[in-house]
Amino acid sequence: MSLNPTPSPHNGYLAKDLSNTDLRTEYAHLREELERLLTEPDKDFQRIDALVDELELVQLAFKEQHGIKGNNPNE
Repeated sequence: MSLNPTPSPHNGYLAKDLSNTDLRTEYAHLREELERLLTEPDKDFQRIDALVDELELVQLAFKEQHGIKGNNPNE
């Protein structure tokens, strides 16, 4: 049993089509959409939460692609 609660993008948590796209571009696109939603007067908090979750998955996939294993850059 693994002690790391963070899901691996290669375990199916990352959408198949996303695994073939440029992760930096996808991350930038999601950030722009999040910023737009946060500036709207009537906030769609369900969509904001979903975007934050998507951003986390893209970040984890990017880190895994580059061999980064945690939050410590010295690892």
